[in-house]
Amino acid sequence: MTSAFMGQQRFDMSRVIERTFGAISANAATLLLAALLFAGVPTAVLNLISAGWVADGNWVGAFFAGLIGMVVSLVCGILLQGVVTHTVVTDLLGRKATLSDSMDAAMRSFWMLLAVGIVSGIAIAIGAVFLLIPGIFLALIWFVVGPVVVAERADFGQAFSRSMKLTENHRWVILGLIVIYAIASWVLMIPVNIIAAIAGGGLGSVSPIATIVSAVFQALFSLIGAAGVAAVYVELRTVKEGGGRDSVAAIFE
Repeated sequence: MTSAFMGQQRFDMSRVIERTFGAISANAATLLLAALLFAGVPTAVLNLISAGWVADGNWVGAFFAGLIGMVVSLVCGILLQGVVTHTVVTDLLGRKATLSDSMDAAMRSFWMLLAVGIVSGIAIAIGAVFLLIPGIFLALIWFVVGPVVVAERADFGQAFSRSMKLTENHRWVILGLIVIYAIASWVLMIPVNIIAAIAGGGLGSVSPIATIVSAVFQALFSLIGAAGVAAVYVELRTVKEGGGRDSVAAIFE
């Protein structure tokens, strides 16, 4: 078990980071398996197929591989979000969730997560394309819409309104966490890509080894990101509602 809930009045960025990695450490087997299954393996397989077709000059095949990859990534991303959210929130409530438990929660929430994911993704993309600020704003107010669906079993409208309420007055610090995560991911991927390329035959090369190594680390970054969102949700519940462990645990009853 990671750090317990205590009533808080202030959003603490360091506590979110501590809870994120604490929950991952405490549930390493479940979460790493989920990350590899839903992020690492699909990414590696699709990248290898696409790279092979590009090498053979089959640009049509590569195009369709990209389209299939988008669909697979969407489905697997939703399942990963559901599994990680349930596992992390359950851990932070002082309980243990098996992979089977978290998979059940993810499947139960799948269609609602898909609906809110598509709608929020399109809205955020439109806001970012036409004017960056609205896209960022929508991303922040809907930041915990996924955990709300999984943890509280909220319906479509409730998920968005609940996320808006929880993130209110805390969106700048959430933006700060996003920036930290983005910078850290970018910095860490530089040596990973260099090592993967060298191991695969040299810089600029595309090889199975390079693709697999990159996919594994991308799975880890996806896991950290999903766990971080769940930890932010927990922090917001604690800050906004003074959620002691028992009161917040009731959402799973």
